[in-house]
Amino acid sequence: MKTLGNKKIGVVGVGNMGASILEGVLTRRIATPSSVWVYDKVMNKAESFARRLHVCRASSVSELLNKTDMVLLAMKPQDFASFALEHRSSFRPGQGVISILAGMTTEKIARALGKNMTIVRAMPNLGAKVGQSMTVVCGKNKRALSFAKKLFDGCGKVVTLPEKMLDLVTAISGSGPAYFFNLMELLADFGVKQGLRPEVAEILAVQTGLGAALLAESSQESCAELRQRVTSKKGTTEAALRTLQRGKFKKVFQQALRAAMNRSRELRK
Repeated sequence: MKTLGNKKIGVVGVGNMGASILEGVLTRRIATPSSVWVYDKVMNKAESFARRLHVCRASSVSELLNKTDMVLLAMKPQDFASFALEHRSSFRPGQGVISILAGMTTEKIARALGKNMTIVRAMPNLGAKVGQSMTVVCGKNKRALSFAKKLFDGCGKVVTLPEKMLDLVTAISGSGPAYFFNLMELLADFGVKQGLRPEVAEILAVQTGLGAALLAESSQESCAELRQRVTSKKGTTEAALRTLQRGKFKKVFQQALRAAMNRSRELRK
């Protein structure tokens, strides 16, 4: 497993995603606690996080920028404009920035922060919390991209794509965990309505999802081939899938993905 070496990483925003990424990175020892600095405008949140994971807490954005080599922007996208306006003068020329802000292009970030910034854009997902994120990174600087890939290796799998693909990526994997949570929710809900205790229905739904995902990851067969393997002719699975087909599930789901992709495009305007 590659580490970040002696590079210091600063994280602005320790909400769900920022905290999840750091937890994965520290658990896999991609970075040491002493090489990580955190800041959050909610000071108690940053203090609690720093105490729990033994990382360094910056009392200000200026301190964090001064202490670190690469800065991960993990605040809410709507907070970025005011953040950039207030702190752009604190960034060093050429300082590395990794952004996970939905809808914020590298061009937008560079324009807002000014100077000759080295910017990488990343789209992880909530799987980072358990070291199983799917992260897509993009950027023009090879050294910064290499750093970002090492960082996100700490919380799952990483691929590099052109930035023009990130709206699609947002729809598929950025928002993706919610689709699977919803499916497990529906399975468990049906079980409860048919007489199962909620805790039993939840176990059935979650473990089935986990098993299917692990099988898909480890198998040489495609998802389509695996689906066919468990669909016996005139069996129960075939009955369920035919019902989904009659309800035009594929069409509706693709419409949902397109809605997510279009919303991502709207956010960057």
